[in-house]
Amino acid sequence: MPERVPCALCGSTAALAEPRKTRLLNLRAPSAICRCGRCGFLYLNPRPTIEELAEMYGTDPYYAADNATRGAARRRFYHGRMARLERWRPERGRLLGIGCLEGGYALEIARARGWRVEAVEFSPILAEHARTVLGIEVSVARAWDLSALRGDRFDAIFSQNLEHVPDPGVTLAQCRELLAPDGLLMLEVPNQFYSLVDVLKLAVVRIAGDGAYAWFQRNITFEFHTLYFTPRTLRALLEREGFTVLALRTHLRAHPLYLGKGSRRWLQGPINALGGLVNRGPCIEVIAARR
Repeated sequence: MPERVPCALCGSTAALAEPRKTRLLNLRAPSAICRCGRCGFLYLNPRPTIEELAEMYGTDPYYAADNATRGAARRRFYHGRMARLERWRPERGRLLGIGCLEGGYALEIARARGWRVEAVEFSPILAEHARTVLGIEVSVARAWDLSALRGDRFDAIFSQNLEHVPDPGVTLAQCRELLAPDGLLMLEVPNQFYSLVDVLKLAVVRIAGDGAYAWFQRNITFEFHTLYFTPRTLRALLEREGFTVLALRTHLRAHPLYLGKGSRRWLQGPINALGGLVNRGPCIEVIAARR
């Protein structure tokens, strides 16, 4: 059964339901998106237990048929991402990937650029794909727990899945412990509900009525996250866990997950670019250093 959890940012249990946001993602009861009554952080509450999450990541066809292969055509985008990290740390070294989103192709690019790469992954499907198809050293870790790596040191840590972890404070504390003194942390999370395109979607629903929800709803698994960050809340969490934010952006040109298809591509692209000018692009990419 889903469990109730406190706010991951401030620990408050004063959760205020956000029914429009819950319905926009087509989430089903008892899961619901809530806003912390103290700090405003958005999170899933109640949410699945760790056991339920393990079953989803181990059996859902989204991870087997889609995520594990689609990254093969996105190498140019991943090269651009690594180039942004390398502007802050030109020296290659040891890189830890937390999660093998898109089958580990982002990590394959890092390896091709001279990094020594290894990874941890919660989904055995994605871990097996990265190992057998790409030859990346990947260990399956329950809920991306990094405690088995204690004592190791990495020059960079890269993650695209902080929005999925059970406790982001614990995960970031583990990352800080594993980073070399001059190491860098690179994160990407969705800018969900705060982005300009999501603000416009919610405005359309308010104006057009409940029938408009169907225009925007997608695969539930694609939209399923346990945490919903904004630039403010992500920065606050990083600073609380001993990091200094070096760079933050919310629009990544030609991001494959946010381009849209068909006529949506021509509308969504300019909206995302405009949103990026005011920190309301579709995703948040952060580069941070140990403080």
